[in-house]
Amino acid sequence: MKAREFQGNAQAVQGGWWSAVMLWALAVGFFVQISGKVWLVSGSGRNAQIYLWLLLPALIFSVYKLVTRKGPKPDLYYLPWALFLGWVALSTLWATDSDTSASSLAKRGLYIGLYLVAIHLLFNRHEVFFRRTLLLGLVMVTLGALASLIYQYGFLQRPLTYRAFRIDRLGIGDIANYGWPVAAGIFHGAVATWALGVALEKRTNLRQALFWLLCFAVLGLYVLLTYTRGAWIGLIASCAVAVVIHNNRRSWLLMASGLLALSIAMFVWWDRLVFEATHRQLSGRGPIWDYFFSSMPGNWWLGHGLGTPFHYVWPNVKVVSPHAHSLYLQQIYDSGLISLMLLLTGLMGLFYKAWTLRSEPWVRLAFPSLIFALITMLTDVERVFTRPGDYWTVFWLPVAILLALPLRVKSNALKASSSD
Repeated sequence: MKAREFQGNAQAVQGGWWSAVMLWALAVGFFVQISGKVWLVSGSGRNAQIYLWLLLPALIFSVYKLVTRKGPKPDLYYLPWALFLGWVALSTLWATDSDTSASSLAKRGLYIGLYLVAIHLLFNRHEVFFRRTLLLGLVMVTLGALASLIYQYGFLQRPLTYRAFRIDRLGIGDIANYGWPVAAGIFHGAVATWALGVALEKRTNLRQALFWLLCFAVLGLYVLLTYTRGAWIGLIASCAVAVVIHNNRRSWLLMASGLLALSIAMFVWWDRLVFEATHRQLSGRGPIWDYFFSSMPGNWWLGHGLGTPFHYVWPNVKVVSPHAHSLYLQQIYDSGLISLMLLLTGLMGLFYKAWTLRSEPWVRLAFPSLIFALITMLTDVERVFTRPGDYWTVFWLPVAILLALPLRVKSNALKASSSD
């Protein structure tokens, strides 16, 4: 770890003023991406800042490397992701009844590709800077969650009975406003996995660990009070993965404490859990998924085309579900089984890389977050082929970090881990 940090610092110095400006710009954009919803109330304003500070430097760098032909050989782990983005963009060509132009939808793939480049640059050019920016963003999100909990349940006296009130915002203007409890639960659950990972790191001293555990507790309570079942299950599973992958005394003590807290919660809410399992079947997505399967004959391989509306009308209540309530099913609906196979190929590559570098501290941080995303995407996430937004932090951030990790032999990874 220290050797790579020194190498990154040396590269930044050798790059001169342009490298320093680029790194600062990337860090600003990265911070806005993670924490922008807490303090930037305009969605278009947030996106503009991310385009300007995070994606534009990556674009300039990419064009420069192409023109000068000095670019490094692309890592093969990026190939399935490039094919996935390209295929999904191409699928806009056979979409029907779309409210958005094909070019507008397709260029989202370019944004995501530039995001992967930006994270690679910031991570490998100055890892310490990248880590500090990430941690600062996590703290900002935690402060937003804490303020929301205090204001909603302390000042406004919202009820704490089961699902009587589902938190998704601070409640003052559009500050820390996530728009919907499901989105708020997924986003804060993703951030919570990072906070827990930092707390469990061997290089984190006791005082720092207590601080990050407090952040995790605030974020976890926020997720609980969104009553987002997918986020609950994803957070429990990702916490278990984090405990196993860190495998130290601190992690196992936390596991024991978590199991005790979970047992108490199940005892208190047992009647509600039985109702969820027997009447709502946990997800309540069954009719939507039935509609998905009924609409797919003849479109399994290519999909309906990205942009084609998904329009399920619930009987009696006349409520419309505009997506399949499963990332994997929606991916097939939009771009066919081909896109899903490309996505799974990219994920299998990341799993293999994470296993190869399993002693690498960044794998221990990013991999549980990826597990959280994959689980929540089963029932709640609409698409990951998006403009800058929550799912860049939920899904594309752990993907980008795992892709950015340099390949090294296992012995070197073990040496780097032991030096922390």
